[in-house]
Amino acid sequence: MLKEKLLDEIEYIYNIGDHERLIGKCDELLKIDEDNPAALNYRAIALYYLGRYDESLKLLDYNLKLHPTNPYVLNNRALVFIALEDYQKALECCEEGLKYMDFDWLQKNKIEALIHLGRRDEAYEFYKTVDIPFYTFEEALENCGIIQKDGIFERMEVLLGERNFEEVLKICNEHEESERILEFKLVSLHCLDRYDEELECVNRAIEKYPNNYEFHFLRARISRNLDGAIESYERAFELLQSTSNYRLKVKEYIKCLKIKAHELIAASEYEEAIGTCEKILKYETN
Repeated sequence: MLKEKLLDEIEYIYNIGDHERLIGKCDELLKIDEDNPAALNYRAIALYYLGRYDESLKLLDYNLKLHPTNPYVLNNRALVFIALEDYQKALECCEEGLKYMDFDWLQKNKIEALIHLGRRDEAYEFYKTVDIPFYTFEEALENCGIIQKDGIFERMEVLLGERNFEEVLKICNEHEESERILEFKLVSLHCLDRYDEELECVNRAIEKYPNNYEFHFLRARISRNLDGAIESYERAFELLQSTSNYRLKVKEYIKCLKIKAHELIAASEYEEAIGTCEKILKYETN
């Protein structure tokens, strides 16, 4: 039970972007399970975000020896190699990872590794074969420095790290509400406990970008309506190819289903209660 609790805390801290704290929490789990693949992976990605690339790569190499077919480890190695400008190795990681899972981050990193290697036509041909929601080839070129960025996203990342959420909101309000702007705005509203604005914003975000599963997860979490929360979780899971990296979200969803099942039984709506219990069993056994 302690390991599960720590894994849930690790996922939560990763989602809010507190990378120093994430390292500490991973270390807690690694003290009791020294080769836990999720803790090793989360610790490595935290080191990556902190710019400690050599440490991150060393940890990922160790994790890969233990789990050579893990696509998440391979993806994170690709991210580090891109940061180190070793684009050939990044590409190799992506191609290896894609043998095991059609993971959108691996697809993105493969496209961008190819662009960095000067193989833009090949990158575009691959881009046309995949379906990555709200990711354009122009964005790929932008990420590779082919198209000049204005720097606002990098600035907001720094401000989030400094917990200067009001300034992030100010920048968001000065720009058109693109998908990425909305993501930064929602994080800031959540951290500032501005619930009503957050709910209004996430509803607007889903209306504009209905295939962004993170928006659905957020609405599920903050919904005051049980049926609405369940519906949002189910829509998010529909959009995901795999829930394996979303343990905490699955557990939150199951809690909602259990409450709903009790309500249905109390109301003598047994057929619906059975259907709800079947959903619980499905996700508890996955």
